[in-house]
Amino acid sequence: MLAKTGLLIVSNPKHINKLLSNVKETVKHTLYIQLLTALNEPLGSFYSHMFNTPPKLSRTIFGIYSQATRHCNNLDVRVLLTGVKSNVPQIGTRNPIDVVIFDRKYSKADIDNFMKCKLTNVSKQHRVLTVDCENVEDPEVQDDSADDQVYKHACLGGTFDRLHAAHKVLLSYAILHASEKVTVGITEENMVHSKLLWELIQDVDTRIANVEQFVMDVCPEISYNICKISDPFGPAVVDPTMDVIVVSVETVRGGEKINEIRKQKSLAELVIVPIPFIDEPDPQAREETKVSSSNQRLRLLGTLLNPLEKKNIPNKPYVIGLTGGIASGKSGVTSHLKNMGVPIIDCDKIGHQVYQKNAACYQEVISQFGKEILNSDGEIDRRVLGNLVFEKPAELTKLTDIVWPAIKDEVQRIIRKSEARVVCVEAAILTKAGWDAFCHEVWTTFVPEKEAIERLKTRNNLTEEQAKSRMAAQPSNKENIQQANVVFCPLWEVEYTKMQVEKAWDLLQIRLSGL
Repeated sequence: MLAKTGLLIVSNPKHINKLLSNVKETVKHTLYIQLLTALNEPLGSFYSHMFNTPPKLSRTIFGIYSQATRHCNNLDVRVLLTGVKSNVPQIGTRNPIDVVIFDRKYSKADIDNFMKCKLTNVSKQHRVLTVDCENVEDPEVQDDSADDQVYKHACLGGTFDRLHAAHKVLLSYAILHASEKVTVGITEENMVHSKLLWELIQDVDTRIANVEQFVMDVCPEISYNICKISDPFGPAVVDPTMDVIVVSVETVRGGEKINEIRKQKSLAELVIVPIPFIDEPDPQAREETKVSSSNQRLRLLGTLLNPLEKKNIPNKPYVIGLTGGIASGKSGVTSHLKNMGVPIIDCDKIGHQVYQKNAACYQEVISQFGKEILNSDGEIDRRVLGNLVFEKPAELTKLTDIVWPAIKDEVQRIIRKSEARVVCVEAAILTKAGWDAFCHEVWTTFVPEKEAIERLKTRNNLTEEQAKSRMAAQPSNKENIQQANVVFCPLWEVEYTKMQVEKAWDLLQIRLSGL
């Protein structure tokens, strides 16, 4: 059985490829890595000459996270820095350790002594394993003299969405270069709108909590200031105690700009420490070749983003509710579902049918809005009716109070009669009307607001102002996403939308198999 949390004791960092290849078969969630060179006896420091100062660990730390991305990207890998920073003789972790893995054979007495003296948070049912790496060559000592300085106060900034290996490298470098304090600026929502799929970025409080949990786990001995920033510079341009800033190679110019502002304010310039990218080992369509949060957000499309709510409704047929903003690509998703054999219940079409001549709502709509809404054939003229209720909330509510219950009744009738295993209810107003109550899952589509406006102008022949007015009258992408279980972004080519839907369908089959 896979252990939830593991601790890997590394005597030789050259073992890391083989170790991580083996560990992914043992641990399922969190993997802590402790470099033995950072600890005092027992077991000793076999390669103590490697790391004369904490910053000289930087290249090793980078290599470990790079290889973790390649070999066990499903794990939350955390390289412990406590012993490096403070010469603390024991290993303390936030999560209890279920399995301890050594990279070389030791005597039972040595292992027992290590477990007793070095570990402070081990589960009662823990296991001890050894991965034999003794034939791996000794590590080479690399000259990192240019990276050989520790400062009192380090800083860095970023979005830190869904903490990944590249984030952990940046944070670890800052910790290694700071003797007393690290300040981390986390961008607020007003700064993320230019990022790909920004609507899927975690809220700022969640991102702050994730960063805080990580740094306090790997090195709780120094002080941290994890703060929100609403501009590109944050406290780095006003805090005179800061000495060094850690940046990615693509944001070096940002560090230089901070120094220009500091110089104008008669503050000492910061030492800039640039960190290289971690290569993405297997970039998929539309993904970057570096490890990035945007890649992670792309991979969320078609997956179960928010957990399912248990509802007291029959499991057969299984009902997907598909919603999304105007011009967000719902029809593209339904076309792919149709090709998979899923019946589509179009609530918009049903809505038109329920107030046709002699239909359920016909007389009631006429009674409410008058015979002026009828055309020469006695049918309700949708254009005339629309003009009466458009941008008039009270009038629109009168109409929906009549029509929505009738639509709901007809949709539920169709669902009850269906012999399909899965059906899809398509409705832009699905959650607003409360029809998600009889859907097992809610799927939603979204595209950036700017893209939706351009589509409306082209498709519906609307002016910019008219398109924006339509957009303003509906829930935002963020609101739709928060209420959805699965999300799609039909922003790109049809084939990419199809890939998202196929992923969602395959994952749905797994959920259905458990019913």
